[in-house]
Amino acid sequence: MGWKKVQYYQNVIAVLFSICLHLSWADRTFTKVYEPVSSTAACFKRLNGTHEIGCTSSSRGDVGVLHLVEDEASLQWVLKEGPHSPYIVLLYPEYFTREHILQFQDSGRVNGVLMLKEKGNNSTSLTSFSTESSCPNQGFGIYNTSSSKQCQKWNAPGNHLLLENLDFPIFFIYNDTESQKLLNCFETFNRPINGSAREWPLCASQLRSFMLAAINTPTCLRRSSVFSMNPGASRVCDPLGDQNIVASLFPKNASETYENNSVIVIAARMDGASLFDDINPSADSSISGLVSLLSIMKHLGNVREELRNGQTQSALKNVYFMLFNGEAFGYIGSSRIVYDMTQANFPFNLTSIRYFIELNQVSASSNSNKNATYFIHQSELSQSKELTDLLQKTGLDSNVNMSVVTSKNEMGLPPSSLQTFLREKADLTGVVITNHEEEYRNKFYNGIFDDKEKIGFVYGDKSVFSVQQNIAGLSAAVANSVIELLLASATGSSAPPPQVSPDLGTVDELLHCYLESANCSIFRELHGQNQMTKAYATYVGITRAPNSMSQVTSLVVSSYLGSIVENITKEDECWKLQKDKGYYWMNGSCYDTILINTTEAKSPAFLVDNYDWASGKYSTWTESVWQTLSVRIFIKPSLLHEILTLVSGVVMLVVSFVVVAKVNEKAELIFPTRYEGYLPVPPD
Repeated sequence: MGWKKVQYYQNVIAVLFSICLHLSWADRTFTKVYEPVSSTAACFKRLNGTHEIGCTSSSRGDVGVLHLVEDEASLQWVLKEGPHSPYIVLLYPEYFTREHILQFQDSGRVNGVLMLKEKGNNSTSLTSFSTESSCPNQGFGIYNTSSSKQCQKWNAPGNHLLLENLDFPIFFIYNDTESQKLLNCFETFNRPINGSAREWPLCASQLRSFMLAAINTPTCLRRSSVFSMNPGASRVCDPLGDQNIVASLFPKNASETYENNSVIVIAARMDGASLFDDINPSADSSISGLVSLLSIMKHLGNVREELRNGQTQSALKNVYFMLFNGEAFGYIGSSRIVYDMTQANFPFNLTSIRYFIELNQVSASSNSNKNATYFIHQSELSQSKELTDLLQKTGLDSNVNMSVVTSKNEMGLPPSSLQTFLREKADLTGVVITNHEEEYRNKFYNGIFDDKEKIGFVYGDKSVFSVQQNIAGLSAAVANSVIELLLASATGSSAPPPQVSPDLGTVDELLHCYLESANCSIFRELHGQNQMTKAYATYVGITRAPNSMSQVTSLVVSSYLGSIVENITKEDECWKLQKDKGYYWMNGSCYDTILINTTEAKSPAFLVDNYDWASGKYSTWTESVWQTLSVRIFIKPSLLHEILTLVSGVVMLVVSFVVVAKVNEKAELIFPTRYEGYLPVPPD
């Protein structure tokens, strides 16, 4: 009996070995069947207090036959006529419209969309492309639903797809080689011949972007809290957020308090948004304003000692620079700072602000032979002729025109961080400086094509009408206005106020850093090592993941407003004092960065107990967690062929088990034991 058991186990091992061998062959077959498509960016899911937006696939991915939509006939082929549905649609940006995407969704014949780069690699062929709402941040500003200004179409090209809930995956293919791979597959196997469909096999694609979160923010947070009790389980969503950067021009003692109307705030936003993960250049949406503010910061930092000596008796005591994060999603950063002010968790409160100056979309490249024109917007309840007159005067000195938008403007105040402050204090004196009087000049707002080409940026171009020249002129104008405001009411000094001139070199390099390559000279020197060759993404991200964009910007701010500690020349000595004194080692020197701080850019909705998620008072955006994002193509046979393959595989499996069972039954005959029939018969 012992030999029979041995033979049985040998047969089992042989079968298992055979299975393992087939699995290894299957892996090799897998790599031959599927061709991965790289350089992709996925549309993903976000949620707020009441609903969800974005895209998701099924857990195993969605499969369809590739078809290129390039005209009305190919569109109808996908929607009605094509015999091989479901389809994965290939299209160029000009066909990526709200109408077409919703038609794909309603047809039930489309399992996903792959958007290619602009046709012919012509970045100037598109005249507009914005998936944002035509009324950005609607409902979070100062105008209520009964006001005619509550939804003015500032972003006229906006098609609202960023805020739609789509039930199939969408990917952007941003590499020419990968785009051509998809087109070649379609041309070789799928393109109809003389209006007739091709026969099987056909080129198909599988898109996988399964999102774990669903329904709305309170639901996904509740599920995440349940999962957090189980260490092996995953979160399903995270609140959007990162860090705001707040810096002051002059130091503030811990015991010092600011009187009413004693602080100037200069603000801009850092973040942008788009439909696709990690593709949000935000050249005009946010970077133009960010670079302007950094340039102003550098100007004022350079004349800080002169200002401090000249404004000791001034009613204006300090200048605060604020860079907000998460503004594209319901003013996350600015609403948190206002909330902190109301909770006495900030160096000053709203009544301390005398002037609020916001740099919004301010790129203004010019092909005409005239200076750029910027527009000064104000709320109807907080007009300041003193401030606007001063900005216009200093603007002319820096060769930029500053036009004040009339208070009778029917569109009201454009979407801006200032609106968050005005919701809490309606008479706060503030202005928003933009490159547009009414609807946005930027036709690519919060989109993947809001890039350097669209604002006309050419690195090293320092001509009179370049975007660098205009931003540099604007920055100098605002800086000189602030200098005059600080010294206007000072007494005891007869010296003329310092004046700054446009710093074209700084603006040029900063735009290069934020729009083209993080491995620029400024970022490299601050980090002390090489950086990534592409620009950092501007998307705010989630609260538990640090944002590279805000981190490097904090270093830039520290270099402009921090002061070098002369008596510390060694890196290790500097780091030892980081926690106690706020020292930071950068660019071969130890900087005192006590004036530069970061605050949490997380919506107050996640802090208030029993918050009403449907109230709309604060942003409630969260981002879904996902596991794998992938696109791959393969040659798909007919359904009949697949059924026959499956059936034959099942038959072979059953036959193999039957054969093994029969072999096992006859093991004694097929595999006789070594000594059977040859042992001597023992004597009686």
